[in-house]
Amino acid sequence: MRPDAAVGPAHTRGGPFAFRLFVTIGWLVVIGAAFAAGYLLADYDADHAMARIQILQNERDGLSEALAGERDAHIRLERSHLIDREAKRAAQAQLADLQAERLRLAKQVTYLRGLMREGAAGVVEVKEFMLTQSGDDGVFDYQFIVTQLIPEFGRSEGTAVVKLSVRRGEEVETLPLSALPGSSSGRHDIDFDHFQSLSGTIRVPSGLEPLQVIVDIQPGNDNLINSSDSFAWRAGGGNDLMLSPPDETLPRRP
Repeated sequence: MRPDAAVGPAHTRGGPFAFRLFVTIGWLVVIGAAFAAGYLLADYDADHAMARIQILQNERDGLSEALAGERDAHIRLERSHLIDREAKRAAQAQLADLQAERLRLAKQVTYLRGLMREGAAGVVEVKEFMLTQSGDDGVFDYQFIVTQLIPEFGRSEGTAVVKLSVRRGEEVETLPLSALPGSSSGRHDIDFDHFQSLSGTIRVPSGLEPLQVIVDIQPGNDNLINSSDSFAWRAGGGNDLMLSPPDETLPRRP
């Protein structure tokens, strides 16, 4: 047998095997490259996603800080407005007190002029008119103090008449307490040297809006002149209401 005859068949058998081995290795290389590429891409995407998350977290922190700043600014603004309202309320209350004092002094000057003109010796004025709401709706107990404007005047005698100025629909009218069912008569005898406390009851019927309480002083002798004090009705706030003089308080002339 020739030597090349033996080698020929072996070479023929090894050729297909080597080819398959080469193909297998090629596929393994391709698969490995694909896995490596996928790993690299996944790592890149992860880094990119983490960077994006970090950016979003920074933006969130910035927005949270901005929101906290806006809230603080809003709270400071509300506090500033509250302080302004309180200051305005205090100024209005002080202005109302000053106006009431100015009216009181103007009224006293008018009274004194009346005394000088008429040759009388004294005038009675009303102070501290207070209302206390009772258990029934529309029913108020009142109390006020009458004093003598002129020091060392002596004994003051006369009658104090309490009236109520009300709005009925579009009309304003002044009613004696005797015209209000459930109210006291509103007439009080006064007889004092320094001061006297008087009290009674006012019942406001439904359909009437109280505006002012008016107290007329009718002298019991020629040593006094007629006088009148009016107090603006202030509803709400509590059970006790200290009524204050309205914008105009004028003396009554006989």
